[in-house]
Amino acid sequence: MVRALDVQQVLLQSNAVERVQQVQQHQADTQQRHFEAQLAEKKRELRETVKDPEEAQRLMLREKEERDKREKNPGEKGAKKEKDGTDIAGELPVDKSERKIDIRV
Repeated sequence: MVRALDVQQVLLQSNAVERVQQVQQHQADTQQRHFEAQLAEKKRELRETVKDPEEAQRLMLREKEERDKREKNPGEKGAKKEKDGTDIAGELPVDKSERKIDIRV
């Protein structure tokens, strides 16, 4: 048989046991959120890092060339090209490798 004192003791301890269970559940939720935050941070870092340094260098050079080209010729965006590849002034387009400056005195 269960005595009255035993039942009273069980009821007093049940409150403490309930609190312990709540803390354990809360700890598991907190650990899961912490792990999820770490995973999100790692994904963000991976997106920001450069995987191929040579490719990054080529992209930077290409962007710089395009920026320099736009700064030198800001009005050339609207220049229309004819079917044969010449612009309105009749000049042939110059490749980047064929840039030459002819200086005569």
